[in-house]
Amino acid sequence: MDKIAHFCQKCRAANDPGETSCCKCGTRLMIVTFPSSQRHEAEMIPPSYYEDHLLERVSLLEFRIKQVTEQLAMAYEFISRQSESFEKDHILISTFMEAVLNVEPNISERLSEEMAVNVRKKKGEKLSENKQKKDLAEILSNHENPNAELFTHLVKEGLRLLEENEEKQAFRTLERASLLSTSNIPLQLFIAEKLFSVDKFELAENYLIKVFELSPQNTKALLLLGVIYADRYESEKARKMLSVLASFPETMVAANYIWAMLAASEENWHEAIVAFKESIDVSDTPELNYLIGSAYFQTKNLPKALEYLGKTVEADAKFADAWFMVYLIYLDLDKEHQAENALQKAADAKEAGAKCQKFLRKDRIEYPKTALPFLHLNDQKKRLLTNGALRITKFFRSLVFESFN
Repeated sequence: MDKIAHFCQKCRAANDPGETSCCKCGTRLMIVTFPSSQRHEAEMIPPSYYEDHLLERVSLLEFRIKQVTEQLAMAYEFISRQSESFEKDHILISTFMEAVLNVEPNISERLSEEMAVNVRKKKGEKLSENKQKKDLAEILSNHENPNAELFTHLVKEGLRLLEENEEKQAFRTLERASLLSTSNIPLQLFIAEKLFSVDKFELAENYLIKVFELSPQNTKALLLLGVIYADRYESEKARKMLSVLASFPETMVAANYIWAMLAASEENWHEAIVAFKESIDVSDTPELNYLIGSAYFQTKNLPKALEYLGKTVEADAKFADAWFMVYLIYLDLDKEHQAENALQKAADAKEAGAKCQKFLRKDRIEYPKTALPFLHLNDQKKRLLTNGALRITKFFRSLVFESFN
């Protein structure tokens, strides 16, 4: 009688029935081919070839299940240890914060804010690192010309210099790299973005125009060119770029914001309100509510202006310029008590870079005819988008960079 083989689940070698370990690799065999009571029966019918194949697959499957089971056990043990450690840390921090709160409530609040800032900072650094790696990979993969080794060296050196805040030398190095790869869109965009971020708009424009010529539908190039043109009050050029972006979810908020500021510069307040509201439908922020309220102030619709400014200070009680606008509205409504209260809150906020500061510093507070966020629009020598209050300028820049990051 022919004997049926017992196949090893690791090396697939055939073994005699009854063996417990593989004769070739020594692996412990995971199943028994047939019951031990039948191993020595003379009339036992050996399985077919198809059954041999099934036994082999079952053996392998059983081995894999055992491996997965062991891995799950290890993962469970690791998670349990981490959970215990996290619980201990949480109890320790909670106890510490309760103790500090009992001693000095203000310190507790400040510590909480600092911890939140540190978490956001670390998260931002991680995102920045990941973005830089992605940018480098795209730049190198789009280089088609010779001197690839020199090109790679120049790009990496430029990135290193940027990290060390050696901007002047970094831009020179990256410019040399761009001359070796004139059709490298990721590189041209990267240089333009970095120049834009340090307010070198004219230099950034040169690179962006090259990108626009190579790729007229490039979203980042269209947005940055739209910002640069709008900042110089070149409305027609800016709107040409922005008209495409207003329908894209990632650029909708920034594009509508720029469109609204262009409308405000032309004193088309109803168009500005519509555009600002298009933005706020996607991103409901104190800054956008403030701008809508200020635009309503320009149309003399004081109830609507107060409604949106009320949302602003409700979301951020330290928004000095918003409180000052509330003060102006209450003055117009002859509500002196509410006006004084709003004025006091504007002064107490002590917000750096707030437009209302120049009014609060005077003994007799002037009444500006133009809402605070639009004061600089009266002087076209100043930039449209990047010459307002520090808070609004920072908010606008965040909109732009979030659009393509």
